[in-house]
Amino acid sequence: MTHSCPGIQRRGLAVEAVLIPFSEAWPELKGRRQGQEGILRCHPDLAGRELQLGKLTAESQREQSGAGLTSLGADERLRLAELNAQYRARFGFPFVLAARLSDRAAVPRELARRLHCPPAQELRTALGEVKKIARLRLADLLGIDPARL
Repeated sequence: MTHSCPGIQRRGLAVEAVLIPFSEAWPELKGRRQGQEGILRCHPDLAGRELQLGKLTAESQREQSGAGLTSLGADERLRLAELNAQYRARFGFPFVLAARLSDRAAVPRELARRLHCPPAQELRTALGEVKKIARLRLADLLGIDPARL
C-alpha cells in the first residue's frame, strides 16, 4: 500500500522512498552499542551550552524553544545543567528527549526519573526518543502529519 503526499509526488517521490531506508537503518544498529551510543552523542544537552550560545541547528532551536527551554530562569537552567551532567556521567551519552512533545516542567522531571533507569533500558529509551525526533522532522520535511509515518 502506497501512502502519498502531494508535495512529495510533485517531486516524483513516494513517501516510501524516504521511509524504507530510514526504517531499515535502525535494525542495522541493533546489537552495536557503540553505533547506538554514537547516534545519541550527536544530540545536544537540552537547555545546554549550545542553546545558550545559539549554536543549535534551526530544528533543535525551534524544538527546545517550543518546549519553553529558551525562557528558563537561572535556577531552572542550573538544575537542568546539573541533571544533564549527572545523566551523562551515569550513561555516557546526553539525555535525549523529543522536546517538541514536552514542556519546560516535564523535561527536568523526566530527566530525573530516567536517571534511575538501568543502563540497557535507558539506551533503548533514548534511541526511541531519537526515532521520535527523526520521524517528527521527517514529517516536517515531507509536509505531512507525523501520524502518517
